[in-house]
Order: sequence, then C-alpha cells, then structure tokens
Amino acid sequence: MLEEPTVVYSEPENKSTTHVVHALMQFLLAARYRKNVVLTALLVAGLLGGLYYFTATPYYQASASIMVMGSGSDGTSISGPPERGQQRSPMPTFESLFSKTKALQGAVPLLRPEHCIDFAGAPVEAWPAILKANLSTQVLRGTNIIEISYRSKDPKAAVAVVNAVVESYRAFLDETHKGTAAEVSRLFTKEKVETERRLNQTEQQLQWLQARNEVFRIGKSSHEESLHPKVQSVLFFRKALDEVQNERLRWEGSLAALEAAIRNGQDLQQHVLTLANTAGMELLLTKLGMNRYNSYLQAEIERRLVEAQAQLESMQRQGCGPEHPDVLEKSNTIRLMVQFVQGSQQDATRRADEIQRGELGPLLVGMVRQKLKEVWQREANLKAKCEQATAEAIALNGQLSEIERVQYEVEWLRKERSALLNRIADIELLQDGQEVRTALVQEPTEASKPVSPDLRRVILLVLVGGLALGLALVYVLDILDDRFRSVEEIQQQLKTPVLAMVRRLQAPEATGLDALPMHIEPGSVQCEAFRTLRTALELADQEIRQIVVTSSEPGDGKTTVLANLAVSYAQSNKRTLLIDADLRRPGMTALTGMRGADGLSSVIRGDTEVVRLATACIRPSGVERLDVLPSGPRPTNPAELLASPRFSELLAWAETVYDQVLVDSPPTLATSDAAVIGRLVDGVVMVVQPSKNRRRVVFRAKESLTGLKIPLLGIVVNRIGEDSDRGGYYGYAYGYSEQYEGEEQVDALAEDDRHDAALVAGAADRLPDDEADTAAPSVPRRVA
Repeated sequence: MLEEPTVVYSEPENKSTTHVVHALMQFLLAARYRKNVVLTALLVAGLLGGLYYFTATPYYQASASIMVMGSGSDGTSISGPPERGQQRSPMPTFESLFSKTKALQGAVPLLRPEHCIDFAGAPVEAWPAILKANLSTQVLRGTNIIEISYRSKDPKAAVAVVNAVVESYRAFLDETHKGTAAEVSRLFTKEKVETERRLNQTEQQLQWLQARNEVFRIGKSSHEESLHPKVQSVLFFRKALDEVQNERLRWEGSLAALEAAIRNGQDLQQHVLTLANTAGMELLLTKLGMNRYNSYLQAEIERRLVEAQAQLESMQRQGCGPEHPDVLEKSNTIRLMVQFVQGSQQDATRRADEIQRGELGPLLVGMVRQKLKEVWQREANLKAKCEQATAEAIALNGQLSEIERVQYEVEWLRKERSALLNRIADIELLQDGQEVRTALVQEPTEASKPVSPDLRRVILLVLVGGLALGLALVYVLDILDDRFRSVEEIQQQLKTPVLAMVRRLQAPEATGLDALPMHIEPGSVQCEAFRTLRTALELADQEIRQIVVTSSEPGDGKTTVLANLAVSYAQSNKRTLLIDADLRRPGMTALTGMRGADGLSSVIRGDTEVVRLATACIRPSGVERLDVLPSGPRPTNPAELLASPRFSELLAWAETVYDQVLVDSPPTLATSDAAVIGRLVDGVVMVVQPSKNRRRVVFRAKESLTGLKIPLLGIVVNRIGEDSDRGGYYGYAYGYSEQYEGEEQVDALAEDDRHDAALVAGAADRLPDDEADTAAPSVPRRVA
C-alpha cells in the first residue's frame, strides 16, 4: 500500500498570524519537554514565598473616610464630580494635601507614646516623612469622599494615627481657608488698581491720537465714530465733481440740440423754455431786452389795475355817479394803468419779433456756450481739490490703524476691570463664612488580622513569578539548543521540502540485504516512509532518474535510507542500479557483502570501454530488478576519479539501461565528492538526523550544494523516535492507526546506528580475514 507524500511546503511569509501561532505552539512544546525546569522554578519561588510569609513583619491597616463640601476659591462647586463643560474638580488637590508635610505636622503632637511604634529609632523631624510613607489616600470615583488608610505594626497605633491625621488635616483646611478669601480679595484689589492705571493711560493716549488726527465721537452713548474730516472732504468733492460733470453733459447736449435746430430752421420757442428752466429766467429776460424789474413792475401795475377796477365798481354800487370826484380820479388812474400795460405788451411783442427775425438763435447759442464754459471751469477746480483730499486721506490710514489698536486695548481693559470688580464682590460675600467644610463619614476601626503579608497575594506572586522564571529559563535553554524542533522549522529555515520521515529502525539480527526492512518486511510500519520517499520523487515536477543521497555528517543513516529506497524502487517493477560512490568509506559495499570486489574505482581507472567494465563489475544484489555497483578498491584520489569523464559516461550508460540510478556519496561537509556527483545527476536528497545534527551544520551543507547550483530535491528526516521525552517535543512523532498497521505491530525503539553497524559487521564476517580487516574501518560511526 502506498502512502501519499508527506511533503509540506513553506507557508507564505505574509501570514504573520500563522507564524506567531506556530512559534507559540513550539514554545509550549519546549515548555512541556523541559517541564522539570518549570517545576523547579515554581518550587524555588514557593520556598522563597513561604520564607517571606513566615518571616516578614505583619502590618495592620486602619481606614477612615472624610467628605469635602463647599466651593472653591473661584466659585467652583466641589460638592460632587464636575459636569461636562465645567472646570476640573478640585478634589485631587484636596487629596494631594495628605502627602504634604505641612498638613501632617499637626498629627505628630496628637499621638501618644504607645502609638509611636512605627517611629522607633527615628528623629522627630523624620516622623512626618514616615507618616507619609505608610499613608495612602484615594478619592472614591464619582464622589467627593476621600478614603485615608495607614499601615502600622500595631492595630491600635494604626487607628490612632488615622484619627490624628484626620484631625490635623481638618485643622489645616480650617486655618488655611479662613484667610483665603481676604488674601484673594487683596490680590484682586491690587490687580484692579493696576488695571485702572493702565486704562487711564490708554484712554489718554487714545484722546491724544484722536485730537492729533481730528477724530471725534458723536453721541454720548454711541460708540460709532464719525468719518474723519479729510475723508469727508474726499466724499464731498467727489459728489460735487459728479454733479458738475453731469451738468456739463447736459449743457453739451443742449448746445448740440440748439445748433441742430438753428441749422434746420426749426422753432426756437422750446429751447427758450428749456434755457429759462436751466439758465434762469432773469438771464434770459436780460438777453431779450427785459429784466426782472420790468416784469415785476408790469405785474405790480396789473395787480393795482385789478384793485382799482374793483374799487371803482364798489363806489358805483354805493351810488357814486360818474361825476363824483373819487370816481373820476379812480377812472383816470385805471386809464393810465391800461395804457402802460398795453404799451409794455406792444414793446415785448415788437422785441420778440425782432429777435425772432434773426437775433434769437445766436443769442441762445452764446448763452449756452457761456454757461458751458463756467461749468468746465468749475469741473477743473473740483477735480484738483478731490485729488488733493484723496492723497491726504491715504496718508491718514496708518494713523487710524494705531487709533483702532488703542481703542481695542481700552475696551479690553474696561472688561477686565469689570470682571475684577465682580470677583471682588463675590469674595467679600464669602469672607464671613467658611469656604470649605469637611465631615468624618467613616471612623477607623481596629483590624483583627494583618494586611501584609497577604497569603493569597503571596501565593499569586509565587505562581506568577515561578512560572515566569521557569518559562524564561525554558526560552533561554531553547535558544541555546541548536537542534531543529519540528518538520515545519526545517522547511521554513532551509526553504526545502521534507520528502519523508523515517523511524528509528530495529537492531537487525540478520546481515546484508536480509537486514533491510523493505526486503524482509515490506508491509511493516517502517517501510511506509521509504515508499513515501519514492512516491514524492516520482511525483516531482520533472522526471528524476538519477539521484545521489548524502548527509551533512557521518552516521546520519544515509546508507540505510538509500538501500531501502533502492529495494522500494525494485519492488515497484523498476530496474534499479545502486552505485556506491563513497570511495573513502564504502558502507554500501560492506552492506551488500561485496567488499574487495572490482567496482566503481575499477571502471573509472580502467583502460577499456566503460560499458564493458561496468557490465563486468555490476553484480546482482539478491533482490529482483536490483543491481549493485560496489565501490571497488580504495583509491588515493577519489575526488579526481569522480570528476573524470569516465564517471559521467558511466552514468549516461546506466540511464539507458536502468529505470532508476541511485548513488551513495560521502557526507557533504566531509568531502567535495557529493558536490561533484550532484552536478552529474538529476538531484540530491539530503538525510538529516534532528536529534544529532546541529542547525548550523545542516545550513552549511545545504548552502554548499545550492551555492554550486546543484538541485536539492528535499530532506529526509531520519531516526524519528516515538518516546515522548524527545520525539514529542521536536514534533517528529510518527504514528499510524491500528487498521493501517495491520495485525503486526512493530517496535521502533532501536538505534539506526546499531542497524548499520550490524549490517556491516555481518558482511565483514563473510569476508576473508584480510578483507575483514580492511572492511572494519568502513563501518559508519555515530558522531556525538
């Protein structure tokens, strides 16, 4: 039955959580393996804890609680915890007073001599410091209650000290806060006087700046300032300039319209009315030969004429006849007035007719041009004055900014003065009463048993300290241990897959190939590892037909692994050739009982064709489809022989004849033979014995191969034990279920070194005496 390959590839490095869990599990396995170290550390910690518990001086504790009520010096309530948005509660300040020497000095005189057991041998000046060292305080969360505790060698002394400390603390608060309000009021008054002095200086500076720059305020209650006269001048001149420009545009339009009407021969009466409204009636009448006086005189005469006619009618109604003197006089007056009015109208009509006949047009044009000239002159004057005022206003900006700054400072000082006045008024209200009050809410009681040493705390410290010490020792020992701890660790650090894990093999009773489990018991538990190795190699990405098996050090069991692998290939109906290329210590040759026969060295050193010599030197192993090419006589230059072209020619020929070619080579770090052979085959399989090989040795062996670009197919973990004291810790436990094992159970507790030694020893017994002497050194030796 074939088993699936046990190749476990390295996890991606980005899975940090998996790596952490794996490292933790490995550490727990290490702690389990070295449980005696942990137990010893716990025992030592327990002894030390017991010694402390029975020899330490007992201390008794007394506690009391006081409640602080009232308000702080700034009006902040301390009757409870501060609400959201309020200032920080002053309770921590009141708690910290218990650690101040000034607050504790009053407690010393209150103690009786029998209560001064904790001060024995210390000077009186040091007593407050001793009180402070043994005293502890705590503000209960969410309340304004302070809990005071004191530890003493005597329970009665502890109660007395707590009472004395509470009395001293309350007296200190009373004495301190009685004079606090007056002191704070004095400080605030001094600050108010300084603020008023600064305010007066700043107001005087503001008045001087305003007077210098002609800035003034309007209204008694208004804080808005009127515009500076220079700024007002700019605005006035700009407004007047806009009006003059608009007037100029109107006169220019009137002139253009008048000239067009004269050219076209139109009636000028409309323009006369327009000029009368714009240029003025008096000017127009003057140009027309009339004046305002004549008009007024004519109007006055017309008014008197109407009055005279009314008086004449009144006299006639009263019965005065035509010959009445008054009637005659009034009639004569009316006649003269009528003649004057008619003459004036005739003169005006005649003058209008004369103007209409040719003098009105030029007259109106002259009037308009005269008016337009006056407007141009006024516009030029206003423009010059506006530019001058604008320049003066621009130069004034810096001075106004200084005024604004001083004004802001004046406003701030006024607000500061108002705030100080309010604070002083509030403090004066508190001077007659106590600002902070305290009340004892829990009195101290005498303790019946000590609080130190505490048995539960000592036990907890022993367990925690002992366990921490034990785990620390385990960690240090584990770091100093240079062996591999698990299959995963081998794969992760070597970055090479593990192809199979081989159990510890039984010490063989037979010799030669009959001692190989794959040959005598192919269905046993041990043989599953070799079938797994064969399957892993067959399922590789590329076809692997030539394989060299090596190790980092001698005695790792590579020869046994290779021999069983060769039998496994032969049992899978593959023609297999097993070459012993370890020309220095040919263990495979001794294992197969072919010591002294011609072999690999004879083929390479021979002069005839490689194929002919190889055919003559290859011998059957006794296992069907498995042939062996022994090492042959020991040469003096093994590395040079393996690097010769005849060896590569031998491998090329073997590949055409056999399905699988397996080569046994010396350890990698011992010689360079493994590297020479590795460059000629499809890949290298390295045998590692975790309980023996150190990590740095395996690293060097692996790097010596990969540095030469020799493909390392994988690792075979050899000699895995089932004993819990080592196999379990290193993660190499190798178990099978009952149904998989079958009816036959195999005890896998023997050393593989003994297995190899027995195989070689059996082969040596069958050789002549002289050959047996030469074969003895080739037995693999276990390297400590």
